[in-house]
Amino acid sequence: MSGVAGPVGPAEPEAGAVEAPEPAQPGVAYWRERARTLGARAVVNVDHPDEADLGDVTDGHREALWPLLAAELTGDEQVVLDVGCGTGRLTADLAALVDGDAIGVDPVAALLALGEPHARVDLRLMTEGRLPVDDDAVDVVFTSLVLGGIPAAALDRTVAEMRRVLRPGGLVFLSESVADRPEPGHWAARTVDDYRALLPWVTLREVGRFDDAGDGIAVLAGRV
Repeated sequence: MSGVAGPVGPAEPEAGAVEAPEPAQPGVAYWRERARTLGARAVVNVDHPDEADLGDVTDGHREALWPLLAAELTGDEQVVLDVGCGTGRLTADLAALVDGDAIGVDPVAALLALGEPHARVDLRLMTEGRLPVDDDAVDVVFTSLVLGGIPAAALDRTVAEMRRVLRPGGLVFLSESVADRPEPGHWAARTVDDYRALLPWVTLREVGRFDDAGDGIAVLAGRV
């Protein structure tokens, strides 16, 4: 499901930009339609021009995130959970970073179906707001451009599920949009302090920030 907002309102998209579905209320229905319309590109910011190679966009995310995540790891981690993994474009990297396994979960079956098989990756469908993962089963919970697309009514439950599956002493690592611009209907703009308040059970530190097609992305990390 990962991916952030495009332009707001009825204005014509900028030249070269990928056209997303009409603005909608946040929720799984929007992301299913976006996957139907955009395919694998549904998982990235539609402000990236359509001539931008998806692999290059993903490489930019890797360059921004992996050194920061590696600095937070202790070497004892074995399992990473990629919440809102979309096609799993980053999930195999997470397994490699811990030299272990990664579980990717997403509520959009069409995106999961686009994922490539990997021996150390297990892609699972999330239904009814519950993460398909056992209690205390993962060492790292990772999100990348996901939480802003979850409706407020479901967000607290999602965060509670993240806490349920994370082992004591586990790491939370989030990269989420904190862009200061009008909100499209399917995306909620939040601040770093908003995310800290949303996850009061972990002390989140801002460990980095980068630009994604004009959106400011804050990288937050902390252990329970």
